[in-house]
Amino acid sequence: MEEAVHLLRDDNNPKQPREEFFRSCEQELNKVNHFFSEKLSEAHSRLATFGIEAREVSGSEVRGDIRHSCVKRRTDNIKHIKMAVGELHLSLAFLQKYQEFNYRFFCKITVMYDSKFASEHGLKWRNERLDASLLNTEQNKCEHLMSKLEIFMLQLEGGDKIRAMKRLDVPPIGSTPLQLYKGSFLLIEFLFLMGLNLYCYSTSAINHTLIFGLDPRDHLSHYHIFEMAGGLTVCWCASVLASLHPPVLSIPQQLHPLLFYSFLLVLLLNPLSIFYAEARRWLTVMMVASNTGCKVLAAPFQPVGFAECWLADQFNSLSPLFIGLRDLLCFYARQINWTDMWSANSPYAVSLDCGWYSIAVHCLIQCFPPWLRFAQCLRCFWDTGHMLHLLNAGKYFTVFLMVTFAGLYNMARERSSRVMEVKVYLYMWAVVTCMGVVVTVSWDLKMDWGLLHGNGLLKEELLYSHQLYYYAAMLADVLLRVSWAINILLAQMKDSTAAATACTILAPLEVLRRCIWNLFRLENEQLKNCENCCAVRDFWSNLKHLEKDQDEENHKITSRAKTCCLHSRKQRTRKMEGKTFGGINAEQHPCI
Repeated sequence: MEEAVHLLRDDNNPKQPREEFFRSCEQELNKVNHFFSEKLSEAHSRLATFGIEAREVSGSEVRGDIRHSCVKRRTDNIKHIKMAVGELHLSLAFLQKYQEFNYRFFCKITVMYDSKFASEHGLKWRNERLDASLLNTEQNKCEHLMSKLEIFMLQLEGGDKIRAMKRLDVPPIGSTPLQLYKGSFLLIEFLFLMGLNLYCYSTSAINHTLIFGLDPRDHLSHYHIFEMAGGLTVCWCASVLASLHPPVLSIPQQLHPLLFYSFLLVLLLNPLSIFYAEARRWLTVMMVASNTGCKVLAAPFQPVGFAECWLADQFNSLSPLFIGLRDLLCFYARQINWTDMWSANSPYAVSLDCGWYSIAVHCLIQCFPPWLRFAQCLRCFWDTGHMLHLLNAGKYFTVFLMVTFAGLYNMARERSSRVMEVKVYLYMWAVVTCMGVVVTVSWDLKMDWGLLHGNGLLKEELLYSHQLYYYAAMLADVLLRVSWAINILLAQMKDSTAAATACTILAPLEVLRRCIWNLFRLENEQLKNCENCCAVRDFWSNLKHLEKDQDEENHKITSRAKTCCLHSRKQRTRKMEGKTFGGINAEQHPCI
């Protein structure tokens, strides 16, 4: 292969015969295939010594192989067998890395050839020779044999999965199921931050019940939201611990994420008048279209109000939750063997990959929340004719471009296409991302928060106590918008551990940015209501509660009066002439 690289990098003679280059590639490919084939044959023969036949994995065949091996190992040294199985498993892991490295290297060098000489001979050679070689046709063979060894080691360890995987030096078996909990973690974080938002509204005289059109006498306070988030946190932690220690409840490890998400769905759709039924009903009514008013999913076919726009904006920050639901469906549809799930010898699912269309599905899911707001903006323009709504729709259209170019870049990178094509998509994504960040930050500060209108960089009237809060929020919005844009690209890189780790960190930060956005968005809406003299709404709906409230208020006044008068009589036992009571002359106290 060094000879082929030397030929590729030789710029003194630009007319190198391609036959010599591809002949060198063919020779190297034959060497690699021969070595790979020999090592696979050795692995097959060593598997046979353990009583394991290297056929396709199925529940009945695996159990039969293990029963056969159990008879054999009764007369052998168990310790030596475990060491031999571990060595073979490690050699297969190295062989798998060897296969992946060589396949990618052949792809890259042919891509470099096509890019340097502006031809497609490299692509043709990959399709005809490389993809037809053992490096491609037997790419899953090592993983297949390793899974057999893992099942065999599990039998040797008496069904103890943790000890079996530790002996084989395999990553923790709970890593894949734990990835399914990331979306629900974001939901719990969002609830906690929403409770914090409500607390800030109550302390800053922001009438969120008026803004959202809620019943002022029957709505959730921040105490209820914190209670709900705390309860879900306990359930989430219990489900994660149960997934990490499946023998405790005798439930398969793979089932715990599904049970937890089913529990959340039951809580949301429960028809009984428990668990804040009115709030759940309000959320479902806002989401589903009906003839009662404007709904989120009905846009642009129905008029929209502030509550619907606000709810769709929250979904823009919760897109990792929707991606997590997609991973959940993929995991249970393609990676789980339902027939052998309750068996201790069932193989472990280690991937959330749904095939070649995975990136396309990711793009569609990432575009779904901004589509809701895009459609709402178009409907607002249709109803009002204001060009401002078209500008707002253009802001969400930049998100479509960011997601599209991020998807094209990742698809080109995965299929090892032309280097120039990959770079072009990356540069276009970078340009669109910079433009989108500038547009979204400008809209956040000027239109949604009402800032940059005077009083420095702020506005004339402020509801929060310190100006430092506003400047810190402006800086945080810029930084977190950039991290959100980067997360769009990283969320599609399934083959990169570093990208997956970065997404795990950046997704909660986007939820935090939405919490900050909510604080100043509703402050701006409150100031608009004050300017428009919208302090009171739905007078007649409030009037029907007047009689009930009056009775309750009379009862409270009577109770306070009795307490106050009792306290005053005790004060009279003293010499009160010429003295005061609480800054008021005792003779003038209303309870006397």
